[in-house]
Amino acid sequence: MKRTLSILLALAAFLAGCSSTRSPLPLTDSPPVVPSSSSVFVGHARAFRFAEGAWVAAPDHDYDFLVLERRFADHWEAVKEIHRRHPKYDGRAGPRDQTVYFYVRMSPAPDGGYDLVVESSLGHGSGHEKAGGGLVLELSSDQKGWFVPFDTIRILQDRPAVDGRIKETVELLSKGKGREAPFMKMEEEGLVYLPVHP
Repeated sequence: MKRTLSILLALAAFLAGCSSTRSPLPLTDSPPVVPSSSSVFVGHARAFRFAEGAWVAAPDHDYDFLVLERRFADHWEAVKEIHRRHPKYDGRAGPRDQTVYFYVRMSPAPDGGYDLVVESSLGHGSGHEKAGGGLVLELSSDQKGWFVPFDTIRILQDRPAVDGRIKETVELLSKGKGREAPFMKMEEEGLVYLPVHP
């Protein structure tokens, strides 16, 4: 019995060590390039599940978030931390604490905004950023399978320049045959913090 317990503890420690070496962030041995601008978003998200034709609050899936966004001439990067603190969270959306990474390439669009191509730890896709700062991204989810109830992630962001607030809706849905079937959505609200320059 002691030998079996020792083997199980050693295996658990080994597996924990293996998982800690993996990261959703790209690996590099160089210091980060200085961005042309950067900002931090901090806030809270309320989760909703689509059931019987209506959005129903799912507070056990609510989360706090923190985003570091770094902008460059032709792309931007964002690292998002998610923390689900509800005691009844069941783990169906992954670990309570998650890190998500986005790399977004920009090309000028006729309307004065940017067309976007997205690579992320959630999936790949495209989108558009308006000249005023609002954006829409649509990703094909990397989580695929018989039991995964969505195949698309849509992100709609509104960031008014005047009041330093950000609003974002993250939708999980299935697309096919010209139809969309909503599964869940998260409504995020937070504050935008910008660097102070002397």
